[in-house]
Amino acid sequence: MERAVSVLLVDDNPEDRALVMRALDQEFPALHIQQPADQIAFDAALLAGKSDLVITDYRLGWTTGREVLRSVKARHPHWPVIMFTDSGSEEIAVEAMKANLDDYIIKSAAHIARLGVAARAAVVQARQRQALAEAELRYRDLFNGVPVGLYQTRPDGQIIDANPALLQVLGYSSLAALCELNVRDLCVHPEGFELLQHALFNHGGKVRGFLAQLRRHDGSIIWTESCTRIVHDAQGRVLYHEGALQDVTERRSVDERMHYLAHHDDLTGLPNRVMFKHRLEQAIAESARRGTLMALLLLDMDRFKAINDTLGHAVGDDLLKIIAERLTRCVREIDTVSRLAGDEFALILPDLTQVEDAARVAQKILDTFAPPFQAGSHELFMSASIGIALYPVDGGNLDTLLRNVDIAMYHAKEHGRNTYQFYSTEMNVKAFERLSMENALRHALERDELSLHYQPQLDLRTGDITAVEALLRWQHPELGMISPLQFIPIAEETGMIAPIGEWVLRTACAQNKAWQDAGLPALRVAVNLSACQLRQANFVQVIERVLRDTGLAPRYLELELTESMLMHNTESAIATLTALNAMGIDISIDDFGTGYSSLAYLKRLPINALKIDKSFVSDIPGDLDDAAIASTIIVMAHHLGIRVIAEGVETQEQKDFLMTHACNAMQGYLFSHPVMVGNIPPLLVSSATL
Repeated sequence: MERAVSVLLVDDNPEDRALVMRALDQEFPALHIQQPADQIAFDAALLAGKSDLVITDYRLGWTTGREVLRSVKARHPHWPVIMFTDSGSEEIAVEAMKANLDDYIIKSAAHIARLGVAARAAVVQARQRQALAEAELRYRDLFNGVPVGLYQTRPDGQIIDANPALLQVLGYSSLAALCELNVRDLCVHPEGFELLQHALFNHGGKVRGFLAQLRRHDGSIIWTESCTRIVHDAQGRVLYHEGALQDVTERRSVDERMHYLAHHDDLTGLPNRVMFKHRLEQAIAESARRGTLMALLLLDMDRFKAINDTLGHAVGDDLLKIIAERLTRCVREIDTVSRLAGDEFALILPDLTQVEDAARVAQKILDTFAPPFQAGSHELFMSASIGIALYPVDGGNLDTLLRNVDIAMYHAKEHGRNTYQFYSTEMNVKAFERLSMENALRHALERDELSLHYQPQLDLRTGDITAVEALLRWQHPELGMISPLQFIPIAEETGMIAPIGEWVLRTACAQNKAWQDAGLPALRVAVNLSACQLRQANFVQVIERVLRDTGLAPRYLELELTESMLMHNTESAIATLTALNAMGIDISIDDFGTGYSSLAYLKRLPINALKIDKSFVSDIPGDLDDAAIASTIIVMAHHLGIRVIAEGVETQEQKDFLMTHACNAMQGYLFSHPVMVGNIPPLLVSSATL
């Protein structure tokens, strides 16, 4: 017996107490004895509730052993009670045993030796009973408390037990009512129970994920999923079946809904890109088999972005639904209208007799769009640019048709919009120009046409320049300065972003080290990353090599990435960024507030700074919504221990607002445009006077 035993000894005879304590000392190494001298002390001991055993004499000066027994069992029924009686009270002891006495010992030399053994047995049994009672209570609490339906049945399916969760699933108010039923009574299909029995006896007595339709108490039908097992006794005999069951009706509805969403656009209900490609492949195969003409139309709404930017996405969504309805009215039942993305729609027109049929549908669409669109309280006039490619004239497979119809659609946009254009080989000129830019970009590094400009970040508390952002520029010898918006996407698509990105990193780090070596104040240099760089398996090693070669300490490098980059390969991104941050490199989120990052992921990422996108800064403090967004971002970031940098600060009012709301730093034309490398040293000297 591991823990100490506490005994409540109720006996007013000192000699008897000595006999009892001597017998107990021999049996229990760790013993604590309470000896109440009167009723008050006895009641206090019961109230304290800390005894493992009660030993009482039958005859007491202030009470009787029978009263002691009654009081103990009334308050602590699990406490064992042993009565220490004189030689002439056996009948009384027997009567007490009937009143739930645990044992009695005759006061004689022949019997006193048994007291210790009896006491130990009583304590052990009491503790076992208590442990069993507690285990049963825990089991019942668990059985009744889990949110999943639990049940027990006889092998023939008769229900013998169920928890409240199962009663709720099946719509029964009482366990008794449910236990009157057999599982067969609940099955919508009679063979359901037999299938379960067959599965149990052919899969080792365990079945997982068994789907069945059951009828609830009110007659409604639900889909359920259950896990059932056969319970055996020690001799291997079947005792009962037990299992867990849950209502999966909603989940099945969700699965069906997810399947629908996987093939349809949630906003308009039109087939999405997945179904569109499937139907386009079918249309191509059917046209090839029958030798007929098929037209593919790609439609892009003109200036739709302005609707979202000025009136909001809710109005834009309403407009898209109306567009979808009008497009559907322009085609036959055998045609397909799909929403591919945003304001881009595609139409498949199979089984045409002549090219003019496609032109007529395109013109019908333009005419249908002529009347104003009523989106909410707004009357809007919209037009579309439509590209048309024909099978088999303009392509013999899906990829070729999609490429050529895209070229035709952009050609329509370039020719004034609100029109349609058939694909022609001349349209490949633009594609050729893009290819030429791609080839020129491949030589830009080796021809020293790339350079970096730097835009300072100003600490709003001290007025010091604490960082500069490195911005890539391309000075083409014939085309002049080319915007990064033009060549960065090409670099990413072709994989050239890897060598260009490493050149930017190396150049920016080397320049920062050169400024430090020249005695200028130490600052961080921020370099923008692309998603392609972050996905490089050896990207951490690239950074290590650049820092080692340039001699720049990691704490003076900051890597910027956008929210949208974090939504792809998030776990991999977290691992890479964590490794970089562990080196001492700062990580910042650029254009914060414009993407769709999860706050849960944001909390997991090793982020040192957030850059509020300039779209939220440009109209503060006048625009209350933008002001609220900017201040909320600042508060949230500070609670996460992240500093905040505001981009696009152009006015003193914007700066004052940001300082009032404890923004850490700013970047924008108010202090400096992006400048060439030689203009940074003077700015470092003059920043404190801003």
